[in-house]
Amino acid sequence: MKKILTLLALAAAVPALAQNTVPVSDVELNHEGDNMVVSMNVDLSALKPDGSITLVPVLYKGDTFENLRPVGVYSRGLFYHFAREARSDQPFAEGELKYLSSKAPASVPYVFALPYKDWMDGASLRVDTEKVGCCGKPGDSVTGEPLATFVDPIPELIKFTPKYLHVRPGAEAVVKERSVSGEAYVIFPSGKTVVDPKYRGNASELQKIRATIDSVAVDPDIQITGIVLRGNSSPEGKFASNEKLSQARTESIKSYVSGLYQMPDGVFKAEAVAENWDGLKEAVEASSYANKEKLLEIINSDLDPDKKEARLKSKYPKDWKKLVADIFPSLRRTDYKVGYTVRSYTTVDEIRQVMRTKPQNLSLNEFFLLSQGLEPGTPEFNEIFSIAAAVYPDDPVANINAANAAMGIGALDRAEQYLDHAGDSPKVVYTRGVAAALREDYAGASAIFAEAAKAGVSEAKAAKKLVDSIIAQRAELKAKGKLEKAIAKSKAR
Repeated sequence: MKKILTLLALAAAVPALAQNTVPVSDVELNHEGDNMVVSMNVDLSALKPDGSITLVPVLYKGDTFENLRPVGVYSRGLFYHFAREARSDQPFAEGELKYLSSKAPASVPYVFALPYKDWMDGASLRVDTEKVGCCGKPGDSVTGEPLATFVDPIPELIKFTPKYLHVRPGAEAVVKERSVSGEAYVIFPSGKTVVDPKYRGNASELQKIRATIDSVAVDPDIQITGIVLRGNSSPEGKFASNEKLSQARTESIKSYVSGLYQMPDGVFKAEAVAENWDGLKEAVEASSYANKEKLLEIINSDLDPDKKEARLKSKYPKDWKKLVADIFPSLRRTDYKVGYTVRSYTTVDEIRQVMRTKPQNLSLNEFFLLSQGLEPGTPEFNEIFSIAAAVYPDDPVANINAANAAMGIGALDRAEQYLDHAGDSPKVVYTRGVAAALREDYAGASAIFAEAAKAGVSEAKAAKKLVDSIIAQRAELKAKGKLEKAIAKSKAR
């Protein structure tokens, strides 16, 4: 119900109509649904006409007006005269409330509803009086003063209240498998296959491998299951020679590193790539060489490695020299990967402690279990999903949950970054609709929710209905010139 905003002071209800006062009080103008409802109390106690007195409420604005149901008080003779004769020149008004003066109540509660129209915003109410003398003789008519002015209030904007869909990840296997990896550039003197830790920068490169293994080995919750060393050589020289050399050098690195640890047989494994053509392909694709496409055509061909090398040298000798100088050193590396398993954690307190010290040991399901019982939107709740997404940056479930947590605190930019890595499942589509609605892109949100509803997300139907109602309300307010005021009112709260 939209209530009157301005109510003018009413004259006291006295019978002195000659003074242009009107015997009404408690005037209210209300916009209820599709109607304008006028209500007031009409005092008839002092109205004792010789003929009749008719009170005609009028709703008006400028030259536009609506006459409302009149209230008439009649002398006995005139009342029965009109009732008996129903004379066309002076009939009762249609719908008029008619009272015989001698039997009229002291007051009448007056309520009248008429269809609401836009011009009624700012309209005033007055009560005109029309007097008729005895025997129907025309009398005075008095235009009343404004009693009340209706100002249609600025409505509250419909707000989008999101429902976030946090996704529970599937339970991970009892054994949580993990791995860490890296690359080292151990240099061998020409033709040599024995690791020399003192040669050039080998000490720091070998330390990289050790540091990676140590970072895992010191954790009592972890068991190392395999350490794979994969040696790569550049495609320079005969393939057969490079194959033997790469294998020997990788075995040498394996022997050196494994000798630093007491681990079961079979933990360390050596793999060799005779010539790292895949690495060369990636490097050339990322380069700005003028002949890049022609070089890649040869690199990707089915020629055997030695013939590829020969063709590159003969057709593009300048580019070959650049490859040898710029790219080949990065191809002569040892990639290493440490595989391990992590035990499962069974209590919330234990999971919380692990999250603080070594969150990489937790599964997504353990993160989710930790969030149970917490109020969504609280700092601790949001922190859990933020850490989970940092540990699992490419996991869709981690990212959709982190996006929901971020939206809960108004961090829409961060939420959309998470959604970029969340995939395109129906629930992710729905969540993108939530983000659009929070951005106040209601038309875009409506389309997204429609897509999510079609894909089977039950919450999307209600969300679409809500944003559609927002769109409709704002269109109506804009047409009335009230949208900006409604927005300003909403922001002021």
